[in-house]
This record gives sequence, structure tokens and C-alpha cells, in this order.
Amino acid sequence: MNSAARRPSGRGQNRAFYFHYAWVIVAIIAVLEMVGTTMRMAFGVIVDPLTETFGWSQGEVTLAYGITSVTTALASPWAGSLGDRYGARICMIAGTALFVVGMAATALVREPWHFYVSFGLILGVSQAIFLVPLIPAAMNWFHRRLGLAMGIIMGSWGAGPALAAPVVGLLIDRYGWSTSVWIITVASTVFMAALIALFRNWPSDKGLLPYGATSEVSTGRTEKPIDRQRVTQFTGYMRRTKAYWNLSSIHFLGCVGHAIILVYLVPLAMREGLTLVTAAGLLTVLSGVSTITRMTTPMLCERYGAKPVMAVMYVAQALPVLMLFWTHDVWSFYLFAVIFGIGYGGEAGGFPILNRKYYGHAPVGSVFGVQMLGASLGMALGGWLGGPIFDLTGSYDIALWLSVLASMAGAGSVLGLESTRRLLIPDWNKDSAAVPPQSRA
Repeated sequence: MNSAARRPSGRGQNRAFYFHYAWVIVAIIAVLEMVGTTMRMAFGVIVDPLTETFGWSQGEVTLAYGITSVTTALASPWAGSLGDRYGARICMIAGTALFVVGMAATALVREPWHFYVSFGLILGVSQAIFLVPLIPAAMNWFHRRLGLAMGIIMGSWGAGPALAAPVVGLLIDRYGWSTSVWIITVASTVFMAALIALFRNWPSDKGLLPYGATSEVSTGRTEKPIDRQRVTQFTGYMRRTKAYWNLSSIHFLGCVGHAIILVYLVPLAMREGLTLVTAAGLLTVLSGVSTITRMTTPMLCERYGAKPVMAVMYVAQALPVLMLFWTHDVWSFYLFAVIFGIGYGGEAGGFPILNRKYYGHAPVGSVFGVQMLGASLGMALGGWLGGPIFDLTGSYDIALWLSVLASMAGAGSVLGLESTRRLLIPDWNKDSAAVPPQSRA
């Protein structure tokens, strides 16, 4: 076993960093989530190319985004439960297989319904597998420094679009739709296969304790096999808390707010005269800025409290959208991207911290799955909504107002959550799961 994991003094580990395979796991998960959701993160870049290539309306194109988000939503609770019961590595293998099938089919689309099946349904399930079980899997590796670990992973959600948007835009501009998708498919599959080979579900797979743990007792877990009956019991406790459902609805509101911007910012900018490559750069800047707040927000939530920090980030996501009503020049679009990226990046960073505060070290795959159900439904509604609104009105104004209202409603809902001062369920670390919950909804 790693000598760091056997350190006798927990006090020293709270202050110092040391090498641990947990950081390798964080890096693997961060890259996998970037690669596995490339096309979804760059969707705003492909809207106009698809309308030009196939003659589809914006409503037809963005319906695929809605379908994939709904599919991801419906598959998320199942994916979370699968990760809790069988481990994230099996989920990664299944997700990669579906990714290859979905991307290959997407490269061959000729009709809208082809796109709905390949991108909407197949990639939607694949994305659920990549987005849901991997966050709880990372949490298994950390007893301390969870905020930093989650910050790095959340940061990858910003870095992914920052890298994907210009790459996808350049590929399509140079090689066209089908060839570009094939290039992305092959390159992504090679990356994912290599990373899965290095991944391990539990610290015990490497003969280690979780990062920062001084004994097996401190984590409430000694070996990787988990008593499935106990997992089911604790999942029942979680479902009886208000936070279980409220966090999902908050995720929904936040995702409606930013999905409208992520999907329609590029088409909006192109109607103001920006080229595809220049407009795609907006997503690069926006996502690059969001990487900073994605990384820092979990740590801020640990230090200052998740509820106030998240509420501020929701407001910071809402207010900059008002700028788009008078934004016409290239510089003003890029200024918006910088400002909006701050709140957008911080909007989701507090959810893993809230889960730990509310549910302790209990397996939270099913909880995170329900939260991703809300998030994906929000992405579906926000990502699709602007298309038919534009088709009917010739403007994105109504969609922009809906973005502002959804984010502000999310801020209010965050402040209405339960206190984080004590667990909402029995303590997973204790031997008996029959202890009454400390608080119940």
C-alpha cells in the first residue's frame, strides 16, 4: 500500500498534498468527460452547417439537441444506479461502445430522423453514462480535498467546449460534415480506450485508502464490493429528503438558462456578421473563462458554504444575458463571452459538495443520476426552445428573456434548500444503517 495512505497522522494530511493515484483518476475522468461529450459541447457550431448542408430548418436541427438531452435525462438515474452497483469502469466500456456506434451513424445521416436516432438517442445514452457514474466514482477516491478534485473535473467541462468548438468548426469548414465526424470518432475512441485501461473503480483496486484517509474506518468502506442491499436502503433514505428532488429542479433551471446561450450564441453572432470560425471562438472564450470558476467554485463552496456561493453564480449567469439585446460588434460579443463564462462555470460546481454535506460518504450515484435527469431536461428545453422561437418570430429575444428568468429562479431555489450543517440521512460510516435520520423531509 502507498506509504502516504498509511500515514499515522490525519492532521498532516489535511494540510499537505501528496502523490496518490486519486489524482490520476481525476485526470482520467476529466479527459473522458471532455472526449465523450465533444459533439454535444460543440453543438452551437454545427447548427448552421447542418442547415446549409441538408437544408433543414433550425427547429429541425435543434430538435436533435432536445432529443439527446431528454434521452440523457431519462437514462441518468439508470446510469447512476449502474455505477453504484457494478462500478464506473463497466459504464465507461459501455459508454464508449455506444459512442462509437452513435458517432458512426451520425456521420452517415441524410434525413432529420437519422440524426434524431444517431445523435439524439444513441449518443444521448452514451452521454448519460459518461456524465453520471464518473463523478461519484471520483468521490470514492477522496476523503479530503474533494473540492479541489471536483474543481478539476468541473473545469474539464469548461475546457472541453473551449477545445471542441474551434476544432469542430475548423474541421467542418475544411472537410465538410461527414468526414469531420469520422475524424472525431476515430481520435476520440483511441483516447477513451487508453484511459479506460488505466482506470480503477476503488482505491482498494490499487491497494490504497482514499486520499486523506488515515484508516478504513474513516471512510466507512474497507473493500470495493458494496452490500447492494445497504445501497438500496440508503438510496431510500435519500429519496425521502427534499434536497433529493430540489437539487434536480435547480439543475434544470440552471441548464435551461445556459443551454439557450450555448446553442444559439453562434447563430446569433453569425446573423450580426461574424464568420463561423469567429463565432465559434465565442464558445472557446466563454468555456475557457468558465474553466476557472468551475475549478474554484467547489473549493469556495467548501470554504464559504455551498448555498450562498451557488446563488451568486446563478445570478452571475442570468444578468450578462441582458447584454445580448444590444450586442452587435465582434468585441462586444467577446466581452459578453468573458462575463457570461464566470457565472456559467460556477453554476454547477456546488452540487458535489452539497451531496457530500447532505449524504456523507454514502454512494450517491443514484442521487447524482436524478440531478442529471433535471440537468439534461433543462438542456433539452433550453437547447431546443430557441429554434422554433426563431422560426416563428425571426428573433432570439424571447429565448434570451427565458434564459434570464430561469437562472434567477434557480438562484432563489438554491437559497431555499435545507441547511448543510448536518446530514439528512443516517451516517453511512456507522455500522448500523438502522439509525433514524437526523432530519427528514
